[in-house]
Amino acid sequence: MMPDLEALDERRKTVVKRRTIVILVTLLGLLLTTVIYINMDASKQDNNSVFYFIILMAAILITGIIIGGSWARDKTFYSDFKKQVIEPIVKFVSPDLAYEPDNFVGSDSFQRSRIFLNRVDRYSGDDMVHGKVDKTQIWFSEVKAEYKTTTTDNKGRTKTTWHTIFKGLFFIADFNKHFQASTVVLPNRLGRGFLADFFKKMNLSRREKLVKLEDPDFNKHFVVYGEDQIEARYVLSTSLMNRIREFKEKYPNPLYLSFVNSFLYIAIAYRKDLFEPSYFKKLTRFSLVQEFFEDIQLAVSIVEELNLNNRIWTKQ
Repeated sequence: MMPDLEALDERRKTVVKRRTIVILVTLLGLLLTTVIYINMDASKQDNNSVFYFIILMAAILITGIIIGGSWARDKTFYSDFKKQVIEPIVKFVSPDLAYEPDNFVGSDSFQRSRIFLNRVDRYSGDDMVHGKVDKTQIWFSEVKAEYKTTTTDNKGRTKTTWHTIFKGLFFIADFNKHFQASTVVLPNRLGRGFLADFFKKMNLSRREKLVKLEDPDFNKHFVVYGEDQIEARYVLSTSLMNRIREFKEKYPNPLYLSFVNSFLYIAIAYRKDLFEPSYFKKLTRFSLVQEFFEDIQLAVSIVEELNLNNRIWTKQ
């Protein structure tokens, strides 16, 4: 992979150099224009001169943006990086997996998981990986879901604000047990105690009811809601709860799970953009490739970590 990384790194350096030149020239133009205006004869600084000064400053700024968006840009850099770097890493992790950089897990699957109940007004994603890990069919990608709110001030002006519901890795797997009701496992943000339990029970937005499990270590990290108390305990066996807890302790990112229609849904929140190179970081660093490998391996390892290939119950 090193020859491809070296070639991509040269392209990255070229873009950085060009952007630096554009920024410096634009700033120099703005500075010279300002200095010339300040040093004009005070008698000539009328309304017309102010107008022309603003127009000239705007023209310099717009020209810099246009040049920066064309000459100082590599249109295929990201797509080539994903084809030459991310795709080989996916195949290295497992030859049975397919990688589609422009595809992503659909919003219907995201909402079907019942993890997040907010209305989704804007949904996007990329970097879909899908295929079989031994006996288990999996799909995962980076997704971002948002909802909007609109407010109106006393002058009748409206303002739209976008709020992030979830941003991160969204994973789906064919689970190894049949079940009819939905079970949802959420981060325990309220802690433990009488008041915490009271507010958990008061989660009226969910049709699922609070499920009390006899595992204090698991309850420390998670709160569980289910449509069927007995089935929730059947799905969340002692061994599976231990594996989920161990997974959480190994990867500290916020973790959400649900079991709906015999599928397992997992959402792992990230602040960073996954599988995306930076123009300001050297691409030939081993740590960079290792980071992408670990992000992909994390998703694939869910099958092994949660023992999803163990089909001794009802599904084959």
